[in-house]
Amino acid sequence: MQAERLTLSIEGQACPALSWGDGPLVLAIHGFPDLPLTWRHQGPAFAEAGFRLVAPTLRGYAPTLRLPDVRVATLARDLLSQLQQLGGGPAVLLGHDWGAVIAYAAASLGGPTQVRALVTLAVPHLGGALGALLHDPSQLLRSAYMLRFQREQAALAWLGAGDLDGVRALWARWSPGYTPEPEAFDAVLNALRSPEAQRATTAYYRQAVRPGAWESWRLMLGEIPCPTLLLMGEQDGCMGWDFARRSARPSSFPAGLTVAGVANAGHFAHQERPEEVNRAALSWLQRLGESAHSHSGEP
Repeated sequence: MQAERLTLSIEGQACPALSWGDGPLVLAIHGFPDLPLTWRHQGPAFAEAGFRLVAPTLRGYAPTLRLPDVRVATLARDLLSQLQQLGGGPAVLLGHDWGAVIAYAAASLGGPTQVRALVTLAVPHLGGALGALLHDPSQLLRSAYMLRFQREQAALAWLGAGDLDGVRALWARWSPGYTPEPEAFDAVLNALRSPEAQRATTAYYRQAVRPGAWESWRLMLGEIPCPTLLLMGEQDGCMGWDFARRSARPSSFPAGLTVAGVANAGHFAHQERPEEVNRAALSWLQRLGESAHSHSGEP
C-alpha cells in the first residue's frame, strides 16, 4: 500500500506527513536520526487492521521546519495540535526514540480525552529511567553520545564528517547487524546533509539542559494517564533491554504498563522486525478494545 502525502501545519509552517488507511487515528512520531518513512512497514499493517496511521515530520527535519524552539513541551503541543487538524482525539500515539519521549509528554499533557493509548519503542519513560541510569554503567556508556551533542559545533563536526559518517555510525551501533533499506536510509541522509538540518535536529539534546526546560521536564516525568505498551529491541545498542526493564516504574502508569522485548532486533526494531512489532502492537490494542470498530470513548 502506497502512502498518501499530506501537509499539516506547525506554527503556520508546512509539515510534510505520510498517511495510510482510513479509520481511527494513530499518530506515529519518528525519532533521531530518522523520518516519517520509518513507519513504512507499520502504515499498511495498521491500515489493514482498520486504522488510519499518520506520520508527521518533526521540527528540524524539513526545510520548512527549521523552527528554533524544540523543547519537548513545544513538540508535545505540536502533536496535540496536529491531532486536532486530523479530526480530533482521542487517538493512539505510536512513538520511536525522540518520538517516544514526545508521545509520553503529549499523553501527560493531553490526558485521556486526547490520547487513548500509547505504543512506544526504544525509549522508556524518563520517570524511572533517570534513576536507573545512575546505577547502570553500561547504559551511561551507551548514552555518552548525548554529551557530544551538547556542543553544537562538536555535534556538527562529528555527524557531518565524510559522507555523514556520524549518522551511519549511530545506526550501525544502535542496530548491530542491521542493513537499512537503501531507499529509506538515503532519504534520512539527504534530509540531514545540510549543517542547518544537523544543527536543528541535534538541538533536541541541548534543549533539555537550557533555560526554559522546566515544563518539558514536568511533562517528561509526569504520569501517563492511558494504557502503555513499551517495545524494546533486545539487542538495542542505544537503550539496553535490561536497562528498560529495570527502569519500568508502574507508579508512572496508573492505567497500566506492558513492557515487551523484540528478539533479534536493535534500536530500529520496527524496521528490523516489522511483522513482530506490528503483531505485538495490534494484538495489544485489540486486547484493550482499541480495534477500529470500538473507538468511541476512553479505553
